[in-house]
Amino acid sequence: MRQPEADLWMMEIQVTQLLSFISAVVSLTAITFLAYRYSARPHTVSGAPPVIPQIVPLGIGHLVGILKHGFEYFEHLAEKNKLPIFTLKILTKDVHIINSPDLIVAVQKNPKVYNFAVFAKMMLPRLFDVDSMTMKLASTSIELPGGGIGDLIVETNRIMHRCLGPGPSLEEMERVALTRMLQFFGELGKDGAVIHLFAWLRTVMTVASTEAIYGPQNPFSKRRPELEQALWQVYTTVDLQHFKDWEHDLTRLLLAPAPSIFARKGFRARSRFVDAMIDYLEWRGHEEGSELVKARYQAGIAYGLSIPDIARFEIGSIIGVLVNSTPTLFWLLMHIYSDPQLLAELRMELSLGPMWNPIQMAGRKLCTIDVPTVRQTFPLLASTYQETLRFHTHNSSSRMVMQDTTLAKRYRLKAGSIIQIPGATVHALPSMWGEDADQFNPRRFLKSTSEEDKRKQHPGAFRSFGGGVSLCPGRHFATTEICAAAAMFVSRFDISPVDAEGKEVDWHIPLMEVGRITSAIPLPKGDIKVKVGVREHMAEWEWSFGFRGQDAK
Repeated sequence: MRQPEADLWMMEIQVTQLLSFISAVVSLTAITFLAYRYSARPHTVSGAPPVIPQIVPLGIGHLVGILKHGFEYFEHLAEKNKLPIFTLKILTKDVHIINSPDLIVAVQKNPKVYNFAVFAKMMLPRLFDVDSMTMKLASTSIELPGGGIGDLIVETNRIMHRCLGPGPSLEEMERVALTRMLQFFGELGKDGAVIHLFAWLRTVMTVASTEAIYGPQNPFSKRRPELEQALWQVYTTVDLQHFKDWEHDLTRLLLAPAPSIFARKGFRARSRFVDAMIDYLEWRGHEEGSELVKARYQAGIAYGLSIPDIARFEIGSIIGVLVNSTPTLFWLLMHIYSDPQLLAELRMELSLGPMWNPIQMAGRKLCTIDVPTVRQTFPLLASTYQETLRFHTHNSSSRMVMQDTTLAKRYRLKAGSIIQIPGATVHALPSMWGEDADQFNPRRFLKSTSEEDKRKQHPGAFRSFGGGVSLCPGRHFATTEICAAAAMFVSRFDISPVDAEGKEVDWHIPLMEVGRITSAIPLPKGDIKVKVGVREHMAEWEWSFGFRGQDAK
């Protein structure tokens, strides 16, 4: 073949290849466009909730939104669309976002159709790294000690509500936690200490709460020197990175493919927690722990789980204990101390009530805070606490739809679809909370007979602890721990914010770090540095927590 002919032949080949490539691109673009048009336009199936469009087609757009923004993504869509219920197409699933308190109550009244346990079982393998054999054992129904038949999820829920409900088990846990907390308070305020408030609270709450559950062999305290290097660095104020990595990556652990790659830090941190808990259980540390940890261990054994399996399930308790109580106490103290009028009124309320029990005996000045009466006796403190929960909650309750059904005689939902109930959306409804719903009002929950306040008592309007069968079993423990700690802190200490050089500055409440799907209460975006001092005339007093006549000193 002569050179000109060869060159022409090669040119034809190249042109053909180029045209094929352009054709492929056009075809792919057309397919993508049609898929987008299908997935992005609102569906008009009769009786079904409206479908929210997404920029990226085939159910991927909303998934990316959740991975990036967590539950805040639901809140953004609710604010934008103003609908009582809408549907997100995520891969092959319909996810129904419910924003109406009336619809929330309808879901809670029918737990068999809108089931929480099935949804939890679907999440457990990825969240706790549980294999299929273990899940099969945990899902097997056996005769329960208290009567009836159920699987491990059902039994664990029963144990949690029994041990964390009002009674001797809860009171003992409260006593241990607050007694441990007293040791931290005793060291605070000496010589004008300067602390990072959230970091200090995290250490206090971590040690106090986990010691109340796991006892003297608590793997998350310094009582176990051989585990200090492996575990204590995860939780102390000096190095919290492993805990942050794990909690921050939980969304990816749940939803992302290949979590060991795409949630690498969280994957490694989870392994460290499991290893520590295996050591704790193998050394029989649970035998000196609370009734709660003993009962959960015995339940795991009854269902045939190994110690490593039980250790993995125990991660759920760590999440509940560590990721919500600390930020709640932080935000509560921030709102109190940044509002001089509220601070003064609370101190007056605390000083006049029966909780404050100062006595002088043999030259000693003793003051006991009566723990069981804190919430009942101090309405402004209780109201400020509840408003802190309302204002800062960014959680979402989950359910699996078990059969084709019609919600509230209006919305058709298919079996296998998922329900999400974002708390922050309901907490921002002016119809439930008044025109100042977007403002922090510490007196919002003070009892009143006005028609406006009666409207706020809707059973589906307050979502900080979830609701229905998934109502948080640890709410009593958390509430007592937080309110008692706040009462003592406010009574004993003055704090003021300082800059990097230690100079006092004005109060500025940090922004919330939203987007983490396991945190009902978001962490602050950055810590705040404060100078702590003991209040005038308070240094000479000895402080304790009282528990029905028995003091913790």
